[in-house]
Amino acid sequence: MNNDKWAFGRSGEKREKSVEIRVGSMGQDLVFLVTGGSAHLGAAAIAGASGEGRDAVLSLKLPGHREEELASELATLASRSLGRTVAVLAGIHLDRPSRQDIEDIVAEARREMVAAIEDWKAHQTARGRSGDAEAAH
Repeated sequence: MNNDKWAFGRSGEKREKSVEIRVGSMGQDLVFLVTGGSAHLGAAAIAGASGEGRDAVLSLKLPGHREEELASELATLASRSLGRTVAVLAGIHLDRPSRQDIEDIVAEARREMVAAIEDWKAHQTARGRSGDAEAAH
């Protein structure tokens, strides 16, 4: 995978519970890598518009992993916000987390996804402006 396509990463504070989101493109579609704690691949979700104008979300998880619901939620959020098909690959591992630890990491993942979406939009806007300036010359 070309590393420069993954240049738009976000990461929280450096602590065990931090969430990092990296974004890459596949043509017009986007892939979000959501990791935290001990990074791994536990679940994947793809979201986009169905042929009937409704959201379509497909997800799966590996046995013993609990990221599927979060991956689906984040994929739906990104797809709706960006108007394109997205995939979220998620793996967040915390050693013996309490219920509060899990609630905190899920809330952080949601905040980081919103921020990653806004960063992507800003990057696309800036690219459009620089492209317009180049076209004017």
